[in-house]
Amino acid sequence: MSAKKRYLIALTVLLLVATTSVRAIEQIAIQIGDWSSEQVDINALQVEINLLTNGFFITATAKSVQLTEPFGLLSDVRLRCDSLRWFSGQIDCQAGEIEFSHAKWGHQTVNFKVQSQAAEERYQISVNGIDIEQGELNVELDYQQGKWQTHLNGKQIALSSLMTYLQPYINPSQLTVLSQWNISAVADIDAKLSGQALQLNSATIDGTLNHVSFTNSTGQYVGEDLAATLELTLQHDAENWVWQQTLSVDNGQTYIEPVFLDMAEQSIIIQSEGQFSTEEKVWQITDLQFQQGESLQANGILNGQNTQLKRLQMQLTSANLGQLYQDWLQPFFPGSSLSRLQTTGQVNANVLWQPEQYQVTLALHSVSLKDEAERFSVENLDGKLGWTNDDSLLPVNLSWQSASLLSVPLGGSSIKAEVSQNQIQFTESFSLPVLDGGLTLNNFQLSLEEASGLSWQFEGVLSPISMSQLSPLLGWPELQGKLSGMIPQVRYAKEEINVDGALLLKLFDGSMVIKDLRLQQPFGSLPQLYANIDINRLDLQTLTNTFDFGTISGKLDGQIYNLRLSNWQPVQFDALFETPDEDPGRRRISQRAVNNLSQIGGGPTAILSRGFMGFFEDFSYKKIGLSCRLMNSICQMDGIEPTEQGYYIVKGGGLPPWINVVGYTRKVDWPELIARLKAVSHSDGPVIQ
Repeated sequence: MSAKKRYLIALTVLLLVATTSVRAIEQIAIQIGDWSSEQVDINALQVEINLLTNGFFITATAKSVQLTEPFGLLSDVRLRCDSLRWFSGQIDCQAGEIEFSHAKWGHQTVNFKVQSQAAEERYQISVNGIDIEQGELNVELDYQQGKWQTHLNGKQIALSSLMTYLQPYINPSQLTVLSQWNISAVADIDAKLSGQALQLNSATIDGTLNHVSFTNSTGQYVGEDLAATLELTLQHDAENWVWQQTLSVDNGQTYIEPVFLDMAEQSIIIQSEGQFSTEEKVWQITDLQFQQGESLQANGILNGQNTQLKRLQMQLTSANLGQLYQDWLQPFFPGSSLSRLQTTGQVNANVLWQPEQYQVTLALHSVSLKDEAERFSVENLDGKLGWTNDDSLLPVNLSWQSASLLSVPLGGSSIKAEVSQNQIQFTESFSLPVLDGGLTLNNFQLSLEEASGLSWQFEGVLSPISMSQLSPLLGWPELQGKLSGMIPQVRYAKEEINVDGALLLKLFDGSMVIKDLRLQQPFGSLPQLYANIDINRLDLQTLTNTFDFGTISGKLDGQIYNLRLSNWQPVQFDALFETPDEDPGRRRISQRAVNNLSQIGGGPTAILSRGFMGFFEDFSYKKIGLSCRLMNSICQMDGIEPTEQGYYIVKGGGLPPWINVVGYTRKVDWPELIARLKAVSHSDGPVIQ
């Protein structure tokens, strides 16, 4: 016989004891003392029965009643039935009250109704006014031959209080998990449950949760002042549980590392249907739907066993990419080039995942991305792309109206490619307009491996780009010439770009060849660039006129080796600039250029204006040379050859008048040298008297 059935029979016996022999007596008091059975031990039991015209008025008191768990010990028990009726094997108490004290439940005074048909093993019980701290719970139970139905209605039930009652039903491992969480909530619950013996067969639960807060021991999951409504139906069919559920959250904030959501701004609705096999522990969500305003809508199917996900198929839509980025994407890229974007457009995605196999496809509609640090942007991006690790082919077809990279405007273009086995390969050459030139990529391949991460490579051609257009965009003085070159191979792996071969920069009627170029963390917060540069036969007159330095005629060779830029600022290099040995052309230098070179070398300025040499506008020279070795913010300077006190920057020669310029500073702080160069660029030059 079940425990519940035994409790009901014991209660009936307690209420009706001795009634069969008191029909002719108006009042009887019975002092039973102690009474025991398998389910109950009663101490100091007293029963008083009054005969009414329509039944009995019964009161019973006991010092203590010991019930089996989870009820435990009740103290100072008082039971009253205002109208007990007994007819045709049915016993009814339509108006009853029981009062007791309990260690966990406190002092309780509850009203009840009981209808008992012992011969048919049917009992109907209604209990109202169970106090649960500031809340109240009402219970209705219908029991017949092992089958039962119950209706629970709770108002302002504190979850912490409810957990006190539920603890006996929770196994130790679950209690250990719950002990790592701090959860509080106040709930209104309306639940209808049915089952047989100790088996729950069906449930319909409607609930409203307010002031929901939770946090785990590590702070990875936090919720504050959430408000939600829940609708849940459960049905046990053979060996399976079938459920339908709707959860709406429309207030409060939550943090699920690293995502923060404010439900007061955008409410969340989660709906699901599925089934669970209790024997095989296999579960299936046949219809999962998630909605968060315009930010994200999703629906899908999930299969698994125990806690392991076996298959996922999901469709996702965002009508507002800006909101999607802010809510769900941005938190995953802290400190990277994707951490501060302005985004607009719409996105659709399909995800298919199985152990060791997945496919992701995206459809983009009028998508625009702009880095707030102005490192890159793309406007009106449309098309489809995808990624997979299996051997199926996913087509990629993208186009955009315009773009930019490091403030350099790029024109519109398109990409056609195929994706397979964690790799994308262009099926056509890719051409990207850059100012009045362009970049053409051939044999582009990109791989994304779990072990090695992202890598890509390509070969290309940089068609001539006017430096007069490019230099102002990079914050340089306006330079003349063209930037062009063949690019044998560019490789990216482990956050580093390496360029094989050389880039050719034609400017100032000469050329610059950039070799051994590599760039670490190109879109990170602290990019590092390394290169070696050879400079061949620049025309000094064009160069000095461009920078308003004063006039120097002749040619200039040079090299900048071991160059390192950190966040695009030089921190290390070995630089040498000098007149080439074979330069048959005219070599002249103006007074202003002499003055500026002297200032750079730390010598006296405007000395020509104070003597006989001030009558000459320019001078002949044999050779110009200057070097700087930068390390630890110190520039170690030198010139053509040493003098007694310094080094020659300009050594006179040729037809008179000629002049020497001597530098005296061997070591100079790099910021001070930059300040000297800026002063030179803003100088009006010496006054000739």
